[in-house]
Amino acid sequence: MQRSLYTGVSGLSNHQAILDVSANNLANVSTNGFKASRISFATALNQTNFAGAAPTGNVGGTNPRQIGLGVTTSSVDVDMKQGALLSTGKNTDLAIQGNGFFQVSDGTRSYYTRVGNFSFDSNNSLVDLGSGNKVLGNLFGESSDTQPVAFNAPITIPSGASLPSKRTSEITFQGNLSSTSKAIQGESVTSLFPLVDETTKENATESTRLSDLAGFKDAIDPGNAAAATQVRTLNVYGTRTDGVGYTAAVTINPWRDSVSDLVARLNSALVQGSSRFGSVALDNGALVASGQGTGTSFSMFLGDANPTAMSANDAALGGAVGYTGGAVGTTVTFEAAVVPGIALPGTNINRMRPLFVMPAIDLSAQAGKSLTVSVQVDGTTVGSMNISAADFSNATSKRTFVPPSMPAVTAASQITYTISGDLDLGGGNTVAYTTAYENQDDLALMITDTDSDSIVDMFDTGSTATNKDPSAWQYSDATNTMFDWYRTRFVPETVTSSIEVYDPLGQKHLIEARMFRNGSKPDPTDSTQNRSSWDMILGVRPGEGAIIDDLVSGIEFDQKGRFTGDYGKTLKGNTLADNGYAGDPSSKTIRIDWNSTGTSSPATIDLGLGDANTVNGLTAFGSRSSATAVRQDGFADGKLDALTVSKTGDIVGLFTNGISKKLAQVQLATFANPAGLTQVGTSLWAESPNSGQSILREAGTGGAGYITAGALEGSNVDIASEFTRLITAQRGFQVNARVIQTTDQVLQELAGLIR
Repeated sequence: MQRSLYTGVSGLSNHQAILDVSANNLANVSTNGFKASRISFATALNQTNFAGAAPTGNVGGTNPRQIGLGVTTSSVDVDMKQGALLSTGKNTDLAIQGNGFFQVSDGTRSYYTRVGNFSFDSNNSLVDLGSGNKVLGNLFGESSDTQPVAFNAPITIPSGASLPSKRTSEITFQGNLSSTSKAIQGESVTSLFPLVDETTKENATESTRLSDLAGFKDAIDPGNAAAATQVRTLNVYGTRTDGVGYTAAVTINPWRDSVSDLVARLNSALVQGSSRFGSVALDNGALVASGQGTGTSFSMFLGDANPTAMSANDAALGGAVGYTGGAVGTTVTFEAAVVPGIALPGTNINRMRPLFVMPAIDLSAQAGKSLTVSVQVDGTTVGSMNISAADFSNATSKRTFVPPSMPAVTAASQITYTISGDLDLGGGNTVAYTTAYENQDDLALMITDTDSDSIVDMFDTGSTATNKDPSAWQYSDATNTMFDWYRTRFVPETVTSSIEVYDPLGQKHLIEARMFRNGSKPDPTDSTQNRSSWDMILGVRPGEGAIIDDLVSGIEFDQKGRFTGDYGKTLKGNTLADNGYAGDPSSKTIRIDWNSTGTSSPATIDLGLGDANTVNGLTAFGSRSSATAVRQDGFADGKLDALTVSKTGDIVGLFTNGISKKLAQVQLATFANPAGLTQVGTSLWAESPNSGQSILREAGTGGAGYITAGALEGSNVDIASEFTRLITAQRGFQVNARVIQTTDQVLQELAGLIR
């Protein structure tokens, strides 16, 4: 009888355990991160009265006879399934969607929790509000967002932390440079950059003095230099609208002349005889040169020194011209190819310099009278010069006449000198003259049509002129110290992009990049195909600094529109060399001397144009141009303004300068058997022998799960299941109580047998 009593008692006590477990689950139904438990039963010991027997002969076998001794608790399991996420709106509340745990520490021991109820304490440490333990993770410094400076350390982020400025070291370009864009020639061409008054920092007007322009260099001291030395020659050359080449020269005095004088001189260079083939005007600071006549092949280039090798070859023509009375004219006609004693420079003569030597005679009585010298090429007057009576007062007086504008002159051209006037030289007096021919071999190749294809050589694909080694072009600092010719280059189309960059002190500046197509060249890998070539020139606001290497030239694209990775040579027009302003054509890196930094060490900025043979940067497809500077890596200093936490646990600081910087990373711990962890209170868990050691992982890897900021994980208690367990526990308790009650009644009956 006692056996049934103890069996009933085991049933009562174990069903009471069900109530205990369910009561705990229901009590924590609102506890964040709580994991419900489940109790499991197993049979207790059995008393064996007969072990059973095997069949023998004609007698069958018999089963064992065992009587159970009750029930026992086999396990109390923790259900680690995911709880629902509850939004809180607090950015330091973190919830895990996965199997990971946050790691916290009291300074001596690590604990683990699913409850991301975190906040910063007075020491700027991220702590678990339930226990006060510090949250552990990786910390990052200023230099890298990928390499932590501290691993598995307490996360501390100072309030109002500062982010030092970072100078711009790279500018990335992306987008298309249309393969259909015009190269160098058009109906009109415009200077790449406007002329800027360095005193006002505004675009120049017609009254702006040339010496105040950002494009002119202060090579002359106005207080010491003689007026004569301040006069400078600007060479002008290019093609007319019909494609015929021209070359001219004008003089300017930057200390006296204004922009209107410059415009007027340039206009004077675009006239051959009485025929004007182009004009120049000022438009919002930019010089706009427009062609006149039929065709769209107008182009213009400027320089204060010829960008070519040049020599002169003199030859005396006809000895002398004599005058015996007033109004007597003498005409000298010759055909260049057959004049004895003249060594022609190749097959082309591009400019002539007649040198007139006057006798020393006193013609003061004829003041107001003069001689006129004019030059005609193939019947067209290209220029004239006046010789006055005063020119004869000095025995060493020499007058050099260079026609202001000359077309390309070939060996078959008919050149005529006409000398006439009303000046009476007196009997026996003569004017001797010689003619110097400028032997500009390279320039001759550029502005003439050697192969008779109706295209001036400098615009021929793969021509000798355009493929010439830049080192052969003699353009040095000594001869180009006044006029920044390349930044005043004239182009028909420009693709412009600007981006804000930062100097080493964190000050913001605007860099403007202007890109223009310079032509095509044969593809070295496939002679049947051409490569499109572009130049890029960069500038900064006047007064903010100076770009030392402001040019990337010869940016090449293959027939598929892909950037080839090749650059370093301007294919058309002014072939570049080291003139101090054009930059370093062999590099896509610019250097800038910022005025604000007060240092002589220039800042270097790399220009990211894209990877070779790809379309991830600049391209040259047939669609419209869209190239732009899309990003740069510099920024000003800033103060920490807000924090965000990413799904991978990155704690990102948002600074007042607009920069986002990863400051720390919350890692997650995983276990081989998370249900084997030991609960130590305040929603914390500790490792146990059966949980396995913790493995720290980045959120989103190894099954750790992702982190959701602004939320907490709710309890995973299933109320319906718990109520069902309560009902079954109650019934189990009742029936076991009945067993005890029935056994008691039987014992009472047994005791009553002796009454």
